[in-house]
Amino acid sequence: MNTRIKSNKKLISVSNSTILKEDSKFEKFSIENSVFDLEKIDFDFVKNSINPIIFDTNFLFVTFEFKLDLISELEKVIGKTYTLFIYEGTVDELKAVERKGDKNKKFLPLIVKMLHLYNFKIIRSEISYIDEQILSNINSGVLIATNDKELRQIIQKKYFQKVLYMRQKSYFEII
Repeated sequence: MNTRIKSNKKLISVSNSTILKEDSKFEKFSIENSVFDLEKIDFDFVKNSINPIIFDTNFLFVTFEFKLDLISELEKVIGKTYTLFIYEGTVDELKAVERKGDKNKKFLPLIVKMLHLYNFKIIRSEISYIDEQILSNINSGVLIATNDKELRQIIQKKYFQKVLYMRQKSYFEII
């Protein structure tokens, strides 16, 4: 998998070997303007999708932070057929990272490009706190992708649900 993301005057290669050049600048980038055209759906659509995976915000960042190829890792643990989702609240969390100037801000343009490239759908939600939203819609047919240890434990112990997470900063695992 090799994808090229164009930034003002630089070209960034997204593949197994090179995900991000640290000195890349994305001027005039805005989450608000970048995700407005992603498809918004209701949770019932998620339940009826093929191998649905809902990504927690932190999972989007670790994919780039540790330079993992999302698709090849998903194919190793799930297979080639799946549907990818995030909640509306995740978009709000990405906007907050953009506003605050968090250390992970440099990954935002790549995350947005990934959301478009891999056809992520946005689940409409009324709850702004993502962990609450995830827990309120736990469904046995839906896989949650998170690296949040507390959330992972709640999902596993209280709901007896499997979780996708990154292990040893190098691969995905379902537990």
